[in-house]
Amino acid sequence: MGYEIPAEDAKKQYVDVSGRKGQGVKADDLLDRLETSARAEVDSRHPESPEAERAAIGHAIAIGALRYFLLRFTRSTVIAFDFEDALSFEGETGPYVQYAVVRVNGILRKGAELDPDIGAENSRNIERLKSGALDVAPFLAAPAGDDLWDIVLLAGSLDSRVEFAISAQEPAILARFAFELAQAFNVFYHKHHILSEKDAEKRAFLLLITALVREQLVTTLGIMGITAPEKM
Repeated sequence: MGYEIPAEDAKKQYVDVSGRKGQGVKADDLLDRLETSARAEVDSRHPESPEAERAAIGHAIAIGALRYFLLRFTRSTVIAFDFEDALSFEGETGPYVQYAVVRVNGILRKGAELDPDIGAENSRNIERLKSGALDVAPFLAAPAGDDLWDIVLLAGSLDSRVEFAISAQEPAILARFAFELAQAFNVFYHKHHILSEKDAEKRAFLLLITALVREQLVTTLGIMGITAPEKM
């Protein structure tokens, strides 16, 4: 970060923040460093995108990385901040959860852009699902439907997680929920061929679950002050 530190501290793998010693990190400096790293990754992935768009994505990733990293630990935990860990697209990080939302958005967008007849059929079946006119019991029957039950129940537990986080005064509970749901969706995504599912009614059901996950992830990230960009 460009700070001068005592020789004995320079030998350590990390440096303690200490008000008494005058050792601290300014939030703006930390964010600038994170944003520079995030922007480099975005530029390598999307060199064709407009500069302003790449800047906005890098900013969103940097903010998400920092806030999630700080919120994922309980109040009694000593935090050792690691730039690579915070910005990683793998593991329990803000970018990992943000990328799950980006993936969900892509699936829902492609679902809407399918052949007009298929898109219309999806829309009709989703409305039937919402109204209760379409029987989903066959899709949820054990053992094949167990994983569908699991992700629906997990997504539906957001309200209880929020109440628990408030009563315990531990934002880490919400951070953990966001990671668990993103992780569960990635498993769901790899197991079920959502857009290529041949059974039209099941395809609509899978898309509805996908939309539910998106809503709960976006809501959870929003509570933590994190947004998910359109692409990463």
